[in-house]
Amino acid sequence: MSTLLKVGLNTTGRDFVVGDVHGHFSQLQHQLKLLQFDGNSDRLFCVGDVVDRGEESEAMLELVDQRRCFSVLGNHEAMMIAGFEKPEDAGLHLSNGGEWFYRLPRTRQQRYAEQARTWPWAIEIETSRGPVGLVHANVPQSSWHEVSKQLQAMAADWQAGAPLTSHAIEYAAQNLLWNRTLVLRLYSEFLESEANKRRIVAHWQSPGSDEWVAQGTVSQLAPFDIEGVAGVCMGHTYVPVPIRAGRCHFLDTYRGDPGEALGIICINAS
Repeated sequence: MSTLLKVGLNTTGRDFVVGDVHGHFSQLQHQLKLLQFDGNSDRLFCVGDVVDRGEESEAMLELVDQRRCFSVLGNHEAMMIAGFEKPEDAGLHLSNGGEWFYRLPRTRQQRYAEQARTWPWAIEIETSRGPVGLVHANVPQSSWHEVSKQLQAMAADWQAGAPLTSHAIEYAAQNLLWNRTLVLRLYSEFLESEANKRRIVAHWQSPGSDEWVAQGTVSQLAPFDIEGVAGVCMGHTYVPVPIRAGRCHFLDTYRGDPGEALGIICINAS
């Protein structure tokens, strides 16, 4: 599978994007039921980090088939791959919720690591308003073209089985799977404001609330107006509610605490 997967228009149903599920399969199923998700016509896209921390990582890996349920690679899947391929380096994964993986038989570890190796690092989904991108953590230089460029540079090595420490792969991983530039900008420009904190609480308490939309000046919003796509969905860093700033959708809202919900948005609602 390509490191940048392009998915055509859904002509029969809805396309939903969910933030970092982190092994909370039952919570995802509960929310999809509330949304009346139809697996025959609707599609689900994950922004990576479907594993670790929750108790149902295997169920999430079984769910992702890259046909009706898609996922990009997250840093937690990358840690899982690295820990399997080089067991002496598994400590980072173990310290970040990966204990479940190392309790599995080696054959099952291999199956999941090989499965995750086939996942794209980014996805473009065609919608009636243009392509919507998915990437786990960040969009370097606020440009989707830069995402594509970095993935093209490492694709051959990755598909040949090169390790995550290989130069071009490590460079892309740092920029796309780990970097927090955009979300830290979101916090400094919008989420640290006391007025916005009050607005977000009021938004969260509103019945049927969708994304909270950050309102700001042209200069404040400029880093979030991603070049080359109609929108980009990402996770990796916790936000209190699903948030849209410019063309960016930040969806990592769930840590398993009471009253929280996974950030899920529909990207092709009429």
